[in-house]
Amino acid sequence: MSGQSVPELLRAIWSLPWVRLLCYVVLLVLLYSLARQLYGVIMTGLVGFALAYLVNPLLVWLEQRRVRRVFGVLLLTLLALAITVLLVWTLTAQVISLISGLPHLVQQLNTTLGELLDKLSGIPGLQNGRQRLSDYLNLQAANLQHNLQPMLTRLMSSGGTVLGGAVNALGWLGQATFALTLALYFMADYARVGPSVLRLLPVAWQPLSARLSADVGQSFGGYIRGTLLVGLGAGALVALGLLLLGVPNALALGLLVALLNLVPYIGLLVAALPAVLLALPNGWLNVLGVVVVYFLTNQIAGNLFSPYILGRTSNLSPAAVLLSLLVGLTLGGLLGGLLAVPVATLLKHWTEIYWMPSRTHGGTQASVDGPPAHTPPVKHAP
Repeated sequence: MSGQSVPELLRAIWSLPWVRLLCYVVLLVLLYSLARQLYGVIMTGLVGFALAYLVNPLLVWLEQRRVRRVFGVLLLTLLALAITVLLVWTLTAQVISLISGLPHLVQQLNTTLGELLDKLSGIPGLQNGRQRLSDYLNLQAANLQHNLQPMLTRLMSSGGTVLGGAVNALGWLGQATFALTLALYFMADYARVGPSVLRLLPVAWQPLSARLSADVGQSFGGYIRGTLLVGLGAGALVALGLLLLGVPNALALGLLVALLNLVPYIGLLVAALPAVLLALPNGWLNVLGVVVVYFLTNQIAGNLFSPYILGRTSNLSPAAVLLSLLVGLTLGGLLGGLLAVPVATLLKHWTEIYWMPSRTHGGTQASVDGPPAHTPPVKHAP
């Protein structure tokens, strides 16, 4: 031992399994601690890359038409700014009116349902239904009105963690601007971002990592892009229908549909509730018209937009989608609900590509890394 050089001694120590295990554990703890400290930076970077990833197919389409990527990024940035200004100009007042009018809508619902319960008071168990409903809705309206202003204040003044005090002063707007700036750089240099990260991994892991990354991109990217387009179409249909019916804040309600459409089935139902409440003062015929608008939008979006835009991206049955949403909402709340369907799609894809052909399952192919990505599953012989 005394005759060994320092490098030889270090190699001898590193050859001990418990030393390597201890070093790996310490390294993981340090990485976890560092990740917690840099949580804001990591999330901002991920948001920026996600935006660049979603826009990249459009930039590729422009490049195929001889528009250089830098000019394509500039063109899309100007277009996004113009659309944002237009939306802010037309929707701000409607969104504020919709939010501030929620307590009044609850009172309107109280009156309408109370009249209905009065007519049904002869049914056993509903004798005091109006009073119980009135007490409950009044309590909810008071809580909503009491908590709404502090909630909006916190939302508008909440600070970030990316640039310390400077971003704290600007709040969420500073973080959004920083994420968008990162997204622009990622868009301009997109072709080198993925390979640069991939080269950091051990060489033996890179082929499998590239295939898994492609699988994730296919499942998440295709689903999210398609769902955003379907949501925009559904929101436009709802806004047009509500404008024709004379429902207040039609554009804001259409925007709500476009956003909540990210949660399949459930999102459109939730988005319909404010529209129904806003239509109550105009009579039941107007309420029926609103219900018809949302029903037709759901049918058109589900049977026309989704098949053409999403295609076979998810390829999940309605029951599987609903179960995925239930699991996602239970485990991760709203974020879990948004990610539930693409995660289920990814798991289904991996099952078909890597598990079904494996020797463990009984397929005819087997390998450590699995078959190449996007290879159709091997069919069993009859």
